[in-house]
Order: sequence, then structure tokens, then C-alpha cells
Amino acid sequence: MSNDHHRNRSVEKKIRFTPEEWQQASAILDQVREYRPMSLNEFVCQSVLGKQITLIAVPLDYTKMEVQVNKIGVNVNQIAHRVNAQDYATLEEVSKVKAELAEVHRLVGEAWKKFNEQQGR
Repeated sequence: MSNDHHRNRSVEKKIRFTPEEWQQASAILDQVREYRPMSLNEFVCQSVLGKQITLIAVPLDYTKMEVQVNKIGVNVNQIAHRVNAQDYATLEEVSKVKAELAEVHRLVGEAWKKFNEQQGR
């Protein structure tokens, strides 16, 4: 049984590409997907209907962010373990987590500043 009655787009069509056309279309779709998730169906519909596909680049250094968030997670786990075992956490441990959270906050703020500059704000 078909699920078409649950969809807004019930007309299904097959499209064909030459290898060169597919390479070009796929490259464009990959560029779009760097900034937001988009299915091939949505991409084709928007392209064919002349709708603008808007890309907003938020220049966030995901590697730095991931490293900082992982450090925070490790330290929070250490603090939780210490508190569960001994009913206290050291000031040094708490200060370290606060410093790492401040670095994440700085990175996010930097990304938003660059984003707003790109948008002319």
C-alpha cells in the first residue's frame, strides 16, 4: 500500500541525467548541503520552480568547538565522579570548567559576529 495519501507532493516523476549533468547537479547539491540539509527532491523542486536556494554561512570552527566541548565533558564527568565519591569538587576543577565554557562562548560569539558582518548588520 502506498503512503502517497500522507504526502503533499503525490505526483512522482523520474528524471534522467547524463553523467556530466549529474556531476554538475551533484556538486551544487553538495555545496548546499554544507550549509543545510536538503534532499535531492527538495533541490530539484526548488531549482525547477525558480525558487532561490539561500545559503547562510556561519563561520564556526567546528574542530575548535568540538575540542572545547569534549574537554568540558571530561571535566564535568571528573567533577561528578569526585562529588559522588567524596561529596565535593575542588575550586581548580570548577575553575577549569568555567574557563573552557568561556572559550566556547567566545568561539560562538566570534562566529555570530562574522555572520552578522556577512549579512551587513
